[in-house]
Amino acid sequence: MLIKALTRPRHARPRVGAIRLGTIRIGYEGYYGRGADLLGGFTQGHLDRAFAGIGRFGSVADEPAAAFVSPARYDIGQEAPEEESMAVNQSPMYVKAEQRYRSAATPQEKITSLEEMLRLVPKHKASEKLQSQLKQKLKVAREQLQRGGPKHGGQQQHDPFAVPKQGAGQVVLLGEPNVGKSAIVGALTKAKVEVAEFAHSTHTAVPGMARHEDVPIQLVDLPPVIEGHSESGMIGAFRSADAILLVVDLSAIELLDQYERPLTLLRDRDMRPVSTPALDSGEEESAAVPKRVLVAANKCDIDGAASNFSEMQSLCDDGLSMRAISAKTGSGLDAMMADLFDLLHVIRVYAKKPGKPVDKANPFVLPKGGTVFDVARLVHRELAEKLKTARLWGGKVHDGQQVHHTHELGDQDVVELHF
Repeated sequence: MLIKALTRPRHARPRVGAIRLGTIRIGYEGYYGRGADLLGGFTQGHLDRAFAGIGRFGSVADEPAAAFVSPARYDIGQEAPEEESMAVNQSPMYVKAEQRYRSAATPQEKITSLEEMLRLVPKHKASEKLQSQLKQKLKVAREQLQRGGPKHGGQQQHDPFAVPKQGAGQVVLLGEPNVGKSAIVGALTKAKVEVAEFAHSTHTAVPGMARHEDVPIQLVDLPPVIEGHSESGMIGAFRSADAILLVVDLSAIELLDQYERPLTLLRDRDMRPVSTPALDSGEEESAAVPKRVLVAANKCDIDGAASNFSEMQSLCDDGLSMRAISAKTGSGLDAMMADLFDLLHVIRVYAKKPGKPVDKANPFVLPKGGTVFDVARLVHRELAEKLKTARLWGGKVHDGQQVHHTHELGDQDVVELHF
């Protein structure tokens, strides 16, 4: 008598040899019983004989039963697949991110893929172990990046486009030659960029810290993309960034091409340009990762730029936000930084010590939806667990009102923590 059906367990990870078979269902001539009822209590010897094709044992509900267990299904002494792969249903976007992680060549590419996997993995008890594994891999990749990457042939590898994130968010500049990316970074930051009339004046990543009011935002200038092609390694920088600033030249004859070709480059690399701050991770057929993009139409100070910008807005109707700017005169730069702040989907919160004035010099920045407890963790990770009460100024509460640690904060709220 042979087993007719043997299905994978739903809630347990069997370890054959320990006879931990959980809810494996075994069919016997039309009868289906629980594996624990059929095989529970038998020794490794019973299983050995079963695998040899001579074991006959067990009974279910007073019905005689015999079973031959297929060694192709479970090997003696080996574990079945990890519980997470059975219990956690992953989206196509997660699978894509996992594929990118497995094919990553640099620590920065690994970090980007792991961060995306961690964001996309379902958050429930069955996925806790998987989340822990992803966090551990992310920690290792970040340490590897700080050390300068893996060693090959005894030499340390360096990724010229990997820039550690700082400030409220990292925004990388994307654009074709001579659109003014370096001029924008030079106008808004103290970074030492080379602004030249000729192409390819930027050869590596050049970071600088810009500001929206009192919030620091990191801008990273990258080499230009040429007719939809980028230097090796730059795609990892685009994936890793919190947002992308696509720069076009309003005086260029190929204005529409300058807009379309870089966006096609992103789409071909499974990134979906959007201008919505809250990323929608809905499962689409393409499984492309949503990437925040703002379009900066540079050189608005040149004659005819206004009509070119208006025409571009009408022809490029794909939902991306656009801002006309001039890196030369500074026109529109403040508004552009405000757009980036909104696009990053973050808030700033000011901390206040009891009996002391508000410290507005260095606001805490956290994602929208952040709570009082999140601020406490930023102040001190260990003390956050000892948080007793908190008082809040701003938002929809009365000034100084006591709030719960789960209270959701808004931009420019003032929090007084009591430990």
